[in-house]
Amino acid sequence: MEKTVKLNGKELRLASSLFTIISYRSVFGSELFDDVEKLEKALSTNKTDVGRFIDVLFRLIYVLHKPFYNDSYDHFLQSFDFSVLTNIEELTNLANVIGELLGEVKKQSEGTDLDPKK
Repeated sequence: MEKTVKLNGKELRLASSLFTIISYRSVFGSELFDDVEKLEKALSTNKTDVGRFIDVLFRLIYVLHKPFYNDSYDHFLQSFDFSVLTNIEELTNLANVIGELLGEVKKQSEGTDLDPKK
């Protein structure tokens, strides 16, 4: 699945597939859905953990954008300034698109032996 979103005046193409899970682990050394779950728990119990939220959010954006982007995560982050965090409408849309894309990945992985709950 592929979607295009606007973030801080830039159009970002995002794509999800089963490779998204592998790529996330390869780049960041942790499991994608574990990080998403930790993020959800942290935000529900401690609303002040903004740094963790930003970290996981931009990791997700990077990995979903990676099929169309060949530079490092550091370079990707450096292409944004703090104003990226002020446009609530863009961030809300982005969160919805990420949820949709990751929901598709999760559905695909649950249909395979990759699902650790089976």
